[in-house]
Amino acid sequence: MTAPLPPPSPSSAPPPRGDSVPLLFGMTSLFADMTYEMAHVLLPALMLHLGGTGMATALMESLAEGTRMGGFLFSGRLGGVPRREILLVRGGYGLTVLSTVLMGAAGSAGALIALKSLSWFGKGLRGPARDALLSNALPQELLARAFGTVQSLDQVGGITGPLLALALAGFLSPAHLLFLGALPGVLCLAFSVLATRRAAAEQRKTQDGHASAPGLFSSSVRGHLIRPDIRIYFLGGTLLRAGMLPATLLMFRFASEGGSFPVTVVGFLLASLLTVLANLGIVRKILPQSPRPLMGIAAFLIASSALLLARGGAHPAAYLLAMTAWGAGEACAMVGLKVRGAALWPPELRSRGFALFEISAALLSLLLWPLLAHLWDRGETAFGMGVAALAAAAGGGLLLLEKGKAERSSGGRG
Repeated sequence: MTAPLPPPSPSSAPPPRGDSVPLLFGMTSLFADMTYEMAHVLLPALMLHLGGTGMATALMESLAEGTRMGGFLFSGRLGGVPRREILLVRGGYGLTVLSTVLMGAAGSAGALIALKSLSWFGKGLRGPARDALLSNALPQELLARAFGTVQSLDQVGGITGPLLALALAGFLSPAHLLFLGALPGVLCLAFSVLATRRAAAEQRKTQDGHASAPGLFSSSVRGHLIRPDIRIYFLGGTLLRAGMLPATLLMFRFASEGGSFPVTVVGFLLASLLTVLANLGIVRKILPQSPRPLMGIAAFLIASSALLLARGGAHPAAYLLAMTAWGAGEACAMVGLKVRGAALWPPELRSRGFALFEISAALLSLLLWPLLAHLWDRGETAFGMGVAALAAAAGGGLLLLEKGKAERSSGGRG
């Protein structure tokens, strides 16, 4: 008599049907990042060439955050219904790609700032809607892996774009390089159509769908906002995000102190590479998949990156180490905050919840980042970086202390 066949191992089991959703969204982000990171890596040098200061660069970042917040408001009001979320994702990516390519025609710092602001308005439109579509298409236990997949492919584009720009810099002018970004931009738009269509199909299989959704500040949304776990999440997450200074600002801080352009670019590429590796670590369960430890790791790394740049002058080793810590910290922060946010809100309110959190984070950043840049311009770099490190550490501490029922259901280490 033959022995019964052993049950199939978990590793040989077929993947969940929704597994293609994060891959498609990841490919969308990859080609989007190829487009606008080709421009992003040039922004500090362009700003210096135009006579900009640390305050001017911080103003550019703050205005971009402000317009992104406007995108969040618009997305939050229209989201909650899959059909509208699909339009927000596709339109947001389209606006970002178009405004980024048009940076090649910018002839002044003002035009550059305006186009970046328009690009970030598109990011605000698509972000909450995309996260809601993704989290509603998959079970909770797969969200860390899903967001990690999207973030890692996003950063692959973030590395490929600058490398392509550097490889072609001897053959094409900066304007032509930016116009070249239209090619991956078209692929981004094609994948955004495929990703949103697939996510909506997966959502219809698992949910009845909701033809209408509560308003952005409806009674049901306000009822969730007064919950202690959500209030701690908003406060801690907002502090953590505000302490995570933009890569552009860190690059400008190094370049303005006399750092060379090649080292500045290498630092950016290192940050992108570490973001990819950290996200892959989350996907492969090398790093935790539970949000609390991820956010604790993020707080330590982000605070460390700020402290490494607290000393005056251009110190290449400290800058490269800081960008490395920043890249890994950003990956852990973004995945941890998104997984935690998805656990706190019901499916019909997730688009609103993601939008409101992003608005709160953008508001504090709008206040903090220009203040820190003003301190740099006055020669008080150590104090400014200390404030950023304190914000990240305080936010991470709050998130580590908070223990909600929803978070405990989101899974732990594999």
